[in-house]
Amino acid sequence: MKRPSDQQLRERLMQPSPKRQGQPVDAMTPPDQEMAVWVTLDMLKPYEHNPRQVQNPKYEEIKASIRAAGLKHKPPVTQRPGEKHYTICDGGNTRLQILRELYEETGESRFHAFYALYRPWQSEVKMLTGHLSENDNRGQLLWIERAKGVMDAKAMYEEESGDTLSQRELVKRLAEDGYQVAQSHISKMLYTVEHLLPTLPNTLYSGLGRPQVEKLISYREACRLIWERCTQEVEPQGFADTWHQTMAWFDDEGQTEMNWGIVVDRLCGMLADYTGVHFNVCELTLDNIVTYRKRRWDLEEHQAFEALDVELQQMRDPDAQPPSLYPPLPEPATGGAPVVKVPASDPGREPQSQPQTDPQAEQLPSPRTLSRDAPTDDERAESAELLRLREQVAALEREKQQLSESPSPSVPVFSESASEADSGPMAAPAEEADDWPEGAARTEAERAARLEGLTQSRWEETPGKRGYRHHLASELGVPSFDFEQLAPLAAPVLSGETTPPIADVWFIEGVEDEPRSLRIRIRELVQVIARWGGFGGSDVVIADDDGIGFDLNPLPEAADRRARFAWQALASLRGELNPEYPADATLWGALLGTHREEGAENAWDDAVLLRFFRLVRLIRRLREHLQGQQEAQS
Repeated sequence: MKRPSDQQLRERLMQPSPKRQGQPVDAMTPPDQEMAVWVTLDMLKPYEHNPRQVQNPKYEEIKASIRAAGLKHKPPVTQRPGEKHYTICDGGNTRLQILRELYEETGESRFHAFYALYRPWQSEVKMLTGHLSENDNRGQLLWIERAKGVMDAKAMYEEESGDTLSQRELVKRLAEDGYQVAQSHISKMLYTVEHLLPTLPNTLYSGLGRPQVEKLISYREACRLIWERCTQEVEPQGFADTWHQTMAWFDDEGQTEMNWGIVVDRLCGMLADYTGVHFNVCELTLDNIVTYRKRRWDLEEHQAFEALDVELQQMRDPDAQPPSLYPPLPEPATGGAPVVKVPASDPGREPQSQPQTDPQAEQLPSPRTLSRDAPTDDERAESAELLRLREQVAALEREKQQLSESPSPSVPVFSESASEADSGPMAAPAEEADDWPEGAARTEAERAARLEGLTQSRWEETPGKRGYRHHLASELGVPSFDFEQLAPLAAPVLSGETTPPIADVWFIEGVEDEPRSLRIRIRELVQVIARWGGFGGSDVVIADDDGIGFDLNPLPEAADRRARFAWQALASLRGELNPEYPADATLWGALLGTHREEGAENAWDDAVLLRFFRLVRLIRRLREHLQGQQEAQS
């Protein structure tokens, strides 16, 4: 090929360049794969939906590290379509804020320009879940921050799909986007944002943790159930505002734990003020609901609302059940002057032969009047029973005064009226009783020693709950005793674990002495033995509402020896032993701890053994009821 001349080369170089075919662009197309990019602070912006609303607790430590050694962990960035700036993704907003502060303080270029890890854009919800996952894995997010982030993610998912997401579907979508969270936590998170955040924002953002939030949710739900039970006293839709006004007083900055004693008192006061139910009834019902739901018990089956229903019935229809006194008043003393009841139409007339009473003797009201207004003078004059009671109180006061003045150490003989009034087992103190049972504690020291010796584990009962238990028993006309009262007389053993305490192995209170209540208590005790055997809460033990309260399914083939011991012990109460399992002396010797060759691990401890004794007593009593029903039907 002939070489061009210098003139030809000069002419070719002077020719114009080709014309541009496309339109000019201001920026390059974002990369479609991860890569390192050189950025400056002017090119970056923080993520506007960052779940973290409170400053990172390690902010100063991170800042000191970056100041000394530079930026070791490059923040990940992405770029939304159509935007010029890069946005922080998957965590890194704290590092970006620190870099801005250090650049303003020092002016060093190493804080202004650096390499960042670029990740291709996916979606808004993936960016949010990336921040949640990154911060949550480091354990630095507050409960309310996680809950708010999950709520925002749910709203984004529903906006994309156009449908409402269930909690199960939400858990699935979050897991697909890299954020693992349990469904039980999801429900509590949504509940927190919807019902607790408007009332306690400062407390939640101060660091109120999940256990405290779960307890707060349980109390709010218990209050709501009580509120909705009082349909004739309050409007159901008014609960949310009432709860907000009551609990807003507890919203304080820096509070990470609630003062639950004050909170429960305030909630019971709220319920009592708005529903008209007695404070003690509200406290008892609230505690029942919280406790039973924690144990996953059915509220109706275990009569969580019994006290509330009785109170509401008395409020709505006071004449449905007339007031009564417990224990029943004795007959008037022999030779005593009769008392004539004054009609209500003649309030000025005095009762005939009214006995002279001690001025310090107070009138004893009916248990029903404890939560009512004090009776008037007319009502007092109308009650012959109360007059007889006052006469007996005066007689006791006179004999007490004679006892204190008498130099003789012998025990005086009470009058007939006094002995009748004190015929109950708790009436006279141990030091004054002539016929005190053999082996009973006679002094305070002996009583304290017996109480301590018979107590295996403590069971706390507030005075309000105990008082209302006695009040309810008196309204029903049945006896009710306390462990501290029975211990000096009988030989009970107090053992309070996950079941109500056993104050006496043999005694059955009147409120529980009927088939339905007996079956409930039997099932509770059966579950204790089943849990000891390792199959509590499973389908091995099933409820039986017609027989003795429970039935048994066969154990799995892989059941160990301890499980077979427990199953066989329960089956013996039904009379249905399994010949393949240990029986007779081998079974009871191992469970009672008399056959040591079976191993100590197969022997019941005292708490389980005590409940088995109680279980035998309850089943025997239930069978008596069932036999009586059959005889009545025949």
